[in-house]
Amino acid sequence: MNDAAITAKKYFPASNIKSVEYVSPVFARKYKIAVFTPLKNADELTFKMSAAGAGNIGKYSMCSFRTEGSGTFRGSSSSKPFAGKKGRFEMVEEVRLEMICEQNDLEKVINTVYAIHPYEEPVCEIYPVIVRDTKVNKNTALIHFKRPLSVKDFLKKAGPKITAEPLPAKFLKTSVHRALIDLTGKTEYEIKPLRTKTLVIRKNNNIINFEVI
Repeated sequence: MNDAAITAKKYFPASNIKSVEYVSPVFARKYKIAVFTPLKNADELTFKMSAAGAGNIGKYSMCSFRTEGSGTFRGSSSSKPFAGKKGRFEMVEEVRLEMICEQNDLEKVINTVYAIHPYEEPVCEIYPVIVRDTKVNKNTALIHFKRPLSVKDFLKKAGPKITAEPLPAKFLKTSVHRALIDLTGKTEYEIKPLRTKTLVIRKNNNIINFEVI
């Protein structure tokens, strides 16, 4: 895991760092998976989907929401319906099971659903959702300086890898009292608004971008 505080020492003089505060993005993109299943299979799906990575919210696991309803279908002559008979219009009682999932676990969870679902053709819907993220990690940190730091001084310390293009003299003279380093590499993250002028540094796949906001 990247540590923004360690990265700060590469960009700024240690003698000018007053404090380091780890912060979290306000919102994060996750995915909601909705599966339609017979009521008697809902618990098994919940347990197995949870084991694959779904249903984690903060300090809680196996989180889900269930809505009961009726599903209808008519199987073809080559179908093998779990309930009812093929070729007939059928109506069965079902549960819509919803669970939150991280993108990295999405494929594993979906594969789990298809592996254990009793239906010949499982119905699985996936929705992107934006949720509040309060988990503090070391990928993002707010660096407070003892003395104002100019963009020019930052570039001298950070080195030529930051930018190879000439920047306006006025911008180089811009001074900031703090900097935000974001190493999450996730453009879908939104950092909470900052009250004062701040140097924001983002790193994604070894590409470093910076701006003053």
